[in-house]
Amino acid sequence: MRTKWWVFPILALALSVYAQEPSFSGTIGMDFLFAPAGPLSMRAGLTLTMDMGKGGVKSQTILSLTGLEAEHLWFWLNFQGVNLRSSLVFDPCFSRWSLSVSGGCCPFFLGGWFFLGNLALACQTPNYTIGLIFECGAGGEPGFLAQSLTGFGIQGLEYLIDDDPWTDVVLVPGWYFEEELLRFVWSAECWRLYTTWMFTYAGLGFGELGVSYRFSPPTVDLGASLRLNSAFSLDWAKLQLGVTVDPVSVYSATAFDFFGLKWEEIGLKIQFSQVLIYSSTRFDLSGLVWIKVGFELKF
Repeated sequence: MRTKWWVFPILALALSVYAQEPSFSGTIGMDFLFAPAGPLSMRAGLTLTMDMGKGGVKSQTILSLTGLEAEHLWFWLNFQGVNLRSSLVFDPCFSRWSLSVSGGCCPFFLGGWFFLGNLALACQTPNYTIGLIFECGAGGEPGFLAQSLTGFGIQGLEYLIDDDPWTDVVLVPGWYFEEELLRFVWSAECWRLYTTWMFTYAGLGFGELGVSYRFSPPTVDLGASLRLNSAFSLDWAKLQLGVTVDPVSVYSATAFDFFGLKWEEIGLKIQFSQVLIYSSTRFDLSGLVWIKVGFELKF
């Protein structure tokens, strides 16, 4: 537990010294998650980001009714076309450390991740394992992007390419081949098409197809996606709608399958200068799943 308190300031200082650009910016925010299903669950997350030109640090502290639940730390450094990333996760004892290196010569890029994880329950006798991910691809967005991720001792590679920075991969015992993810994207300023395919040692894991389009003004985002399972039957489909009329943004995401509605999520964001206020609510056929509210300040 003590390790995380001195790792954070030392690496933050090292990044600030190395950064060649004098700019300094960051954000601080807090969110609250309420989940009424079953026993009432409440969680608070405090997030701090510091961007120092070519490097930066991000921290997220998660608190629940029982006290400290988890601490997430991210560090990044960019120089001469090479990107370094590292993360530490405590839950609240050591859970995972990762280091990634990526770079390339346009339009090609290469990357790799190394993970050291603890498979034991929180604060129990450690059970360490390692995981490796290799990445290669070409292109970028907007334009055409082709990307390949290969995981050994790692599951959930799709979490590395989603839009949620807090999700992460899952380490499993051993460091054998687990997953291969292939992604292809074709995009422009106002539209985006993509397909993602996941393969495991047993064969096809899933296939995902998606399309989105943006109208303006006012800004309206429409999107649709679906996922097929290993039997090529529908796993889920999503419809997304977002409308932005400064300073207010509203979005809706609906997921369903052949049996009907899986869940519905509605969100609201209000941006005033350096202040962002947001909320999101998810419910399914059984009722309210969770409510999340938060704010973010830029400096």
